[in-house]
Amino acid sequence: DDLDCMSANNASDSAAIGRFIVSQSLGQSADAKRCFAAELRRPEVAPSGGWCCKSSSLWCAGCGHNFLWSGADEHVADNIPLLLGLPKSTAPCERRLPGELEAALCLVDRVSRRLKPLGFVVLDNLSQQEGDLVRSEVQQTGTLIAVEYRSAYGMSLLGFCLRGRRVGEIVSLEGLGDFYTRAGLPGVAAEVHAWHSVRRSPTMGPEAMISRYVKSFDVEDTQMGWLTGILLGYPLWTTAARYHSGALTLRPADRRGGEAACEAVMRHLPIDEVDEEDPEGVPSEVLVGGGRGRPSGTRIVMRSGERGILV
Repeated sequence: DDLDCMSANNASDSAAIGRFIVSQSLGQSADAKRCFAAELRRPEVAPSGGWCCKSSSLWCAGCGHNFLWSGADEHVADNIPLLLGLPKSTAPCERRLPGELEAALCLVDRVSRRLKPLGFVVLDNLSQQEGDLVRSEVQQTGTLIAVEYRSAYGMSLLGFCLRGRRVGEIVSLEGLGDFYTRAGLPGVAAEVHAWHSVRRSPTMGPEAMISRYVKSFDVEDTQMGWLTGILLGYPLWTTAARYHSGALTLRPADRRGGEAACEAVMRHLPIDEVDEEDPEGVPSEVLVGGGRGRPSGTRIVMRSGERGILV
């Protein structure tokens, strides 16, 4: 039983994770491989050092582990507990699928410890008891904003992030734009630099609140792949390779630079209705702890019909 092995092996399988990252980055595109080789020849780059959003290493434990939740490989997604060496949960609850509870609890922990900006748990993969346990873990952090909703694809999801965290705290947008220029993607670079130029906006630019994307951000959207990668904490080169391979696309209107690119980005913000009185942009009904003027432990029906999580 794979789950029985989890309690005995509490070390991550770095070799297997590394092979997965390489297959989903350099293995996806010869252009990406060529640009990465050129990047390694830059004297200021330390290939083995640091969070990859601050250096140009292929991956680090932070972003590499985050990418296991990407769904890029179904076998990898099904074996996250084994790859990360997670201990088997001893919670006395009905189990639906092997390892799903452990992976979900790990995701909550990673987001709460600032290792992953956004987290999404597919509640359909959990039993009712497992789902309640995950909801309880989210609540007990006391720092997470969480929303339970049904996606456009019909999946029941629990999305969550740290309250008050901003895009500029994850990555330097200026540095990210420069990275995409060196990665041979000038159109992507123009869009990122356009975001960097925006100031004092809770919906875009370095001061954008991550919570604005908890419910309204479509992780399947290929129109702003660089933003998807940043918000989900993925290695930069996996995103760059997907652009080079054609798996990610750039809107034609955004292939220009400067103000034109900025205007195009602003016209296509991936954001639904938000509460403009609250910089977090999440309706008060679904904030962890009950929100403004709402008692803890209340389930509220939202305007669009989705449910807030039970807190």
